[in-house]
Amino acid sequence: MIRVLMFDLYGTLVRGDSLFPHAREALAVVSKFETSAGDPLDLCLVSDFDMPAPPATPQKTESIFNKYISILNDLDLQDFFEPVRRHVTLSAHAGAPKPDRRVFEKALERLGTDAHLSECLFITENKEHAAACRKLGMVTLEFNPLGPGEGDFHDWSEAPSIIAQTVAPDSFFDMQLALKLRLATAHDMELVTISTGSTKGRIRGRAKVLHPVTLMADEGSEKVQVPVPVDVEIEMSEEGKIKSVKAGEPDPEYLAESAHFIETLREHGQIASEHSKPTPGQTYQEETDEKGRKLLKHIRSTALPEGRSRRLKNGTRT
Repeated sequence: MIRVLMFDLYGTLVRGDSLFPHAREALAVVSKFETSAGDPLDLCLVSDFDMPAPPATPQKTESIFNKYISILNDLDLQDFFEPVRRHVTLSAHAGAPKPDRRVFEKALERLGTDAHLSECLFITENKEHAAACRKLGMVTLEFNPLGPGEGDFHDWSEAPSIIAQTVAPDSFFDMQLALKLRLATAHDMELVTISTGSTKGRIRGRAKVLHPVTLMADEGSEKVQVPVPVDVEIEMSEEGKIKSVKAGEPDPEYLAESAHFIETLREHGQIASEHSKPTPGQTYQEETDEKGRKLLKHIRSTALPEGRSRRLKNGTRT
C-alpha cells in the first residue's frame, strides 16, 4: 500500500524559474488523496538542490534549506508542503545525494511516519534515479518533460489519475478528484459525479459540458454557450489514463429552460456586457473564451483562493 508520495522538484515540477503546465493544479488534486486504507496520503519533496561545503555544519544546512524554501515560496508551492520541516527533505539533511537510500529514509524520518520505502511512490524525470529507487523497493512514476514517448506521463493534468490508480486503485474518491482535472483540461468537461455501477476500466457518471443555446433578439438570433448536464462514459487504461470519453446528448427541455432563463436575465438588466464593470444587481457577465465562444460568467462574491489544501500537523485539511 502506498502511504507516501514523494516528488522531485527541478525537471519534474519546475522547469527553469516556472512550473510545468498544470503542475500546481495536479498538486492541489493529489494533496486531497487518500490511501487504500482511507488515510490522508502524505506528500513530500525530496531534492538534491545543494550540498554544504565541507566541513558540513547544521548552520550551513539550515542556510541551504532556507534558500530552498524561499524558492518554493516564490513558485507558490510552499502551501502544498507545510510544515516544510516535515514535508521537505534535502540531500544536505542526509549527507548524501539522491538516489542514495539515506536521502529517502531521512525524508520518512522528517515526515514522522512509520512507512517503509516499499510504501513510497517517487515521481521524477530522472530515469537513473527512478531505476535506483525501484531497486530500493520503492514504486516510481517517470515524468517525461519532452512530450509523448518514454516515461509514464508527459502532462501534469493526466498525472493525478495515474497516481490514483497506483496509490488506491479501488478508490473512486481519488479517481473522481483526478478525472476532474484531466476532463476539464483535455475534454472541456466538468465531472460532477461517478455512478455506483462504474468499474475501474469503464467509469460512468454525470458531467457538465458547454452547449450552445439560441437566443432571440430584435436584431436576430445569437448563440450563447451554457454548461449543461449530460451522461458521460470514460474508458480507462490499466495505468489510469483516459482512453476515450463519450458524452450523451443534453436534454432539449433543459436547453429551452436555459435560453428562457438567460432572456429573463437580460430583460431585468442582470447581465453585464463583456467590457463593462458589473453594477450592483448584475449577477452575470458576458465573456468570450479563447475559442471565440460567447459565455456567461457568474459573478461570485469574494472567496478564498481555490485549489489549495493545507495539511496541518494533526493531518486535517483546511
